[in-house]
Amino acid sequence: MMKTKKSVLILPALILLTAWGCRNDVNPATREVTYESNAKLKRTLMYSSAEDSTPIAIVDEYEYDNQDRVSKISSPWYDDGKIVGTGKYDLYEYNSGGQVARISNFNANIYSPTGFLNLKNYIYTYNPGGLKTKELIEYPQISTSEYTLYFYDGQKLVKAERYGRQLEDYITYEYNGTNLVKEVFHSSKGEPLTITRHTYTNGLKTKTEISLASNNEKTRVINKTYDANHNLVMMESKELALYSSAMSYVMRYEYY
Repeated sequence: MMKTKKSVLILPALILLTAWGCRNDVNPATREVTYESNAKLKRTLMYSSAEDSTPIAIVDEYEYDNQDRVSKISSPWYDDGKIVGTGKYDLYEYNSGGQVARISNFNANIYSPTGFLNLKNYIYTYNPGGLKTKELIEYPQISTSEYTLYFYDGQKLVKAERYGRQLEDYITYEYNGTNLVKEVFHSSKGEPLTITRHTYTNGLKTKTEISLASNNEKTRVINKTYDANHNLVMMESKELALYSSAMSYVMRYEYY
């Protein structure tokens, strides 16, 4: 990726003063927007906390094809607080059944003739019933790849195995009715490493808690907020582990 000493993906306040667009109603108490049902996602913005009104970064911006399918997701590149171009983008391709068949990832690089390097390709395989059975990730610049295999019980995903040259790790999934309520991340030898639990409110996933399997210590909590039409409008991720280098953050979602 193109890097300079002063280049960052941080957005100054003045650039995003017009962030709230194409909305139907705003709750003045929470600043949350109510969008039309099944609204198309426009972009995601990062904030340092749920109380902040000024974004610190644009994370993703979405474009759609003439069938209202995502065609491109891009992230802007900033230099000294000014937009100087695109930092990275993903291009989406679909199969005849309308399923995502390929995602090609490009990152800015001044040494590439096109200005971008194709760093990753995600290629998807489905069974006759339309369920995803394989995700192949290619790394064209280093001529290597990895893949994940997906296994189902009926229509429910119950296991995902990730392979490099051999099995690297895997995830098992548990349900309460149709709701996914638990994910257990295992080492290649079967040792449980982390447990992710999901909580639902009125059918919507509103809380996710991630814990260490060894002692059940919570390491991260994610809360989600929806508008009146069930569009996700905010996600707040709090890092709980003092030893972790990961950060807490808030994402807000804008729709067309």
